[in-house]
Amino acid sequence: MESSEALVPEAAAPSKPKEPKRPESFLLIYNVSKKQNFGTLLRSACAFGVSEVLVVGAKKISTFGNQGTAAHANVRHFDTLQAAKDDLRSRGAQICGIEIDDTAQPVTSHPFGGSTAFMLGNEGEGMSTAQKEVCDSFVYIPQFTGATASLNVAIAGSIVLHHFATWAGMQEHPRSGEKFVVEAPRGTLEKFQNPTEAEREEMERKRAERAAKRRKEQEPEEAETGDGDSEP
Repeated sequence: MESSEALVPEAAAPSKPKEPKRPESFLLIYNVSKKQNFGTLLRSACAFGVSEVLVVGAKKISTFGNQGTAAHANVRHFDTLQAAKDDLRSRGAQICGIEIDDTAQPVTSHPFGGSTAFMLGNEGEGMSTAQKEVCDSFVYIPQFTGATASLNVAIAGSIVLHHFATWAGMQEHPRSGEKFVVEAPRGTLEKFQNPTEAEREEMERKRAERAAKRRKEQEPEEAETGDGDSEP
């Protein structure tokens, strides 16, 4: 005779809690004019775990002084600051200006609340009004003598990016001897076959630029017209 006891289903294994996503850092470049600062900022961005470099306005940036790190960087271009801000907002990131502003907090206090994009001002004039208006907060780097009014743009950016990486708990990269281990960058073929979102957008932007250039070159030049009369 069969048992009348009902079969009790086995308890489902408890699901593992999702690990909280580590805050990301971004570098927002606008109105930086010296090419050596571009390259140095790019190098520091790669060293300190920046997820993406957002370039506003410029179609190309000089990578002078990047020491080979440009091949590792994720770079995207935007026409306006607002477009860059909207993109960052969609990813839950705020914009923090690196500026000696009255509302700025010392970076040494790590006043970060999550994923953050850092933006610097112009080498000579600092941040423009348009830049300040898109910022959610500001940080500054404390100085301890009156020898200089401010730091070089690339140095200031490097210091802040390092502080954020420390606050976010980024894992230190392995070392070998007196250097950090350098990873091989993704090859051109790999980028073409398996592009990241940033790489895909950059390829589409370049295709659109080339198409627009071809259309312009194919347009017939307007013939100069005259009334056919000549002065006596």
